[in-house]
Amino acid sequence: MLKITLLWPGKTREAWLQQGISAYIKRLGHYYQLELVETRAGSIRGRRPNEVMEAEANLLIRAVPKGARVAVLDIKGHSMSSEALASLMRKEGDCGTRNLCFIIGGAYGLSDQVISMAQWRISLSPMTFTHEMARLILTEQLYRAATINAGEPYHH
Repeated sequence: MLKITLLWPGKTREAWLQQGISAYIKRLGHYYQLELVETRAGSIRGRRPNEVMEAEANLLIRAVPKGARVAVLDIKGHSMSSEALASLMRKEGDCGTRNLCFIIGGAYGLSDQVISMAQWRISLSPMTFTHEMARLILTEQLYRAATINAGEPYHH
């Protein structure tokens, strides 16, 4: 079974986002082995954005499972449809990939060091979302991709 690792710095603070993320993670458990890894968020006070991103990068890189194929979420990434995400996940599973790791950055995004280790650079939208909202959107899209691959009616 394909394992999905969700990796991001810091805990989700907003209760309503936590509830949504938890709901989709629970649903995803029917299709994939799932692991959520929340590293420590970089302190923003008195630090430049690149300093925060670099501090977070060190923890994120260490948390990527060995041998995992990595997708980073980045506004400058490739925009893809839900069907394309489902296809990517299906193909990776069919090719024997054991772990797909999806990384979302913190308040300032991801450092170039994290981005450079990714096989995929994905944009959820040309619009900007908070990093916490991106977590909910990603988990919903992963669930949607799972139901597409299973031929279920969640995705009309």
